[in-house]
Amino acid sequence: MKLLKYPQDSATLKNIISKIDYSNALIPNCTRKLLEKTCNEALKYGFAAVAVFPICIGYVAKRLKGSPVNSQIAVGFPCGNHFTEVKLKEAEMGLDLGAKEVDMVMNISKFFDKDYTFVKNEVRQMVELAKGYDVGVKLIIETGFLNDEQKLIAGEIAVEAGAQFIKTCTGFGPGRATLHDLTLLKDTFGNKIKLKASGGVASLEDALGFIEIGASRSAGRYNMIEQLDAIGYQP
Repeated sequence: MKLLKYPQDSATLKNIISKIDYSNALIPNCTRKLLEKTCNEALKYGFAAVAVFPICIGYVAKRLKGSPVNSQIAVGFPCGNHFTEVKLKEAEMGLDLGAKEVDMVMNISKFFDKDYTFVKNEVRQMVELAKGYDVGVKLIIETGFLNDEQKLIAGEIAVEAGAQFIKTCTGFGPGRATLHDLTLLKDTFGNKIKLKASGGVASLEDALGFIEIGASRSAGRYNMIEQLDAIGYQP
């Protein structure tokens, strides 16, 4: 795919950018300066959302308020093995501060114990909480830890619990988004749930590939800004 070599692809670029959750500030050593820069870039280029850790959501929600760019809180990052009550409180505090999206890591430990009822109930509680704020939940299943059978079990949990999205990875674990995983999930669940490609999405071409096979969202970082600047893209 030679996406970035042709000016006539500007409409394609705009479409891709509008489906990217910009996670440039989703790092442990994030500063207020980086948050400001990330929000400014998201507003300039038209990303779908800015993803941040809970301590940062208040600033981001306030900065993006009234814009088309959503503020997105990462809940239970990065491993998901928190008390359910802690996850719910974390999300509630972020939603009260104005978060417009919740990305939640499923409880990996309980999943590997095959306590699927626990995992599903936790997700369902998060979905019900977020629904009260008119906000959807993306369930991160950390595909890097899972075989294909487990990915489908996790996907079924997401569907049955009412999550809006299945998200592949946090980017902090061993896995990355792959065409195999997105195709597997899309072929199995069809239009029952949306998909987000996350973890190691290295370029706009990568994001396009995931979108073309059915992802509604893709993660993205500053390297994508560098690509856009290199070709002189004007939003």
